Amino acid sequence: MLIDDLKTTVGKNRGVNSLYLRNLLKEVLQIYTLNFIYTSFYAGKFLFKGGTCLRFCFDLPRLSEDLDLDIKDFPNFSLEIFCQEIEKYFVSTLQVRDFSLRVAGNKREVFLKFPVLDKIGLVLSPSESNLLFLRLDLSPVDSEIFKEEISLKTTYDFSFVIKRYSLEDLFASKIATILLRTFSKGRGNLIAFKGRDYYDLIWFLERGIRPNYERLKYLVKQNSESEILNKLDEKVNLVKESYLKEDLLPLFKEANSVDSFIVNFKQLYRQKRNILL
Repeated sequence: MLIDDLKTTVGKNRGVNSLYLRNLLKEVLQIYTLNFIYTSFYAGKFLFKGGTCLRFCFDLPRLSEDLDLDIKDFPNFSLEIFCQEIEKYFVSTLQVRDFSLRVAGNKREVFLKFPVLDKIGLVLSPSESNLLFLRLDLSPVDSEIFKEEISLKTTYDFSFVIKRYSLEDLFASKIATILLRTFSKGRGNLIAFKGRDYYDLIWFLERGIRPNYERLKYLVKQNSESEILNKLDEKVNLVKESYLKEDLLPLFKEANSVDSFIVNFKQLYRQKRNILL
């Protein structure tokens, strides 16, 4: 079942950018994993968020690599039992024999590992990696200031109801992420910056969404909306085209759409900024 869906995805996307194809395959894993969560005991405890939530529930045009979920009553959540249950789902229920998982040292990240790329025609030599993986970021609910909503997701042979944050809450979290990320170089000499955050910022603005400012002020420890907007303006002004392109290319099928967004990004922001006032 899972392998067949992965093979179908490969067959329909021959010739596309290899990084984009890997993320398409991860999207299949995301759907299977969400089906497990939202048809299980965990359905009432997990709140979906992040770019994957925007894509699955609101048709965000870009792909997303991971699953980000907040957990209510986090102190009573057993990561060990959760991992046992998700392994049982893939191995016993779905009969996926090529499966393992790893929990990061912070006990907040779970990596679902599927060494199956050879089975779906994507490994051509012994030197290539055979691993397809999906990362789950699990966190406690970060504020009591939010509105819980639901979405029905029907895809493949699955139909399940997702519990998630409202769009206004998701926008508040996105702006908080932008403000709290740094442009300075961190470990491995990498810039702690994600161009997808700025694509999502424009996507929210184009939809006319105003963030939940009470939630946003709590998340960034600011009392003034105007101060938050000034800081956001500063972040936008610091963005370089190369930063955007490197991060966005693997998330879109057509490179031209990425180039078009990058060229017009700051003008798009200026045009829609008044929505934030």
